[in-house]
Amino acid sequence: MAEHRGTKVSLLRLTDGLKAEYSAHQLQGPAGIWWNQYREALPDNTVLDWNLFREAFMGHFIPPGVMEMKHTEFMQLTQGNKTLKEYLHAFNHLSRYAPKFVSTETKKIASFKRGLGPKLLKTMGRTKCATLNEFVSGALTQENYNTVYTATKTRKRAFEAGAGASQSKAPVAARPQYRAPTPNKRYRPPAKKN
Repeated sequence: MAEHRGTKVSLLRLTDGLKAEYSAHQLQGPAGIWWNQYREALPDNTVLDWNLFREAFMGHFIPPGVMEMKHTEFMQLTQGNKTLKEYLHAFNHLSRYAPKFVSTETKKIASFKRGLGPKLLKTMGRTKCATLNEFVSGALTQENYNTVYTATKTRKRAFEAGAGASQSKAPVAARPQYRAPTPNKRYRPPAKKN
């Protein structure tokens, strides 16, 4: 609800008053109850327009303190142990609380790069892209290459460790104990254990 551009409301080409009515009509559950109570408390001659609706809704459901907390969360967001898709999801979710850092494609890319993990940042840090989607596409490809490379190295190490172990001697516990030969005694194989 923070922006009405790009939503269903803007597609309908409604006036500000009708945008407010349409949006209010979409509210259900606790939000719908809140809006009905809010409207009933307004003076009879109050004009319900988009700005009034937006301000009231944001003030009630997303107060300034929450906006500030989410803004801080966005600024501290890093990829960490997340996959690139998980990081992108968190980035998109939190970016609405820091609009001045994502108002252009260049700013979006810079903000996204800021939180990338070191491995991807090393390969993608100097990449020039026109849009965030283009940058993310390249980063997803690079992440896949990194995953394949790491898996190949892990299999190679496991194979080398396994090949070395199969060529080594049998464990000491599995071999029969050595008995020195005694002169004038006939050899008898060790007794079998049941």
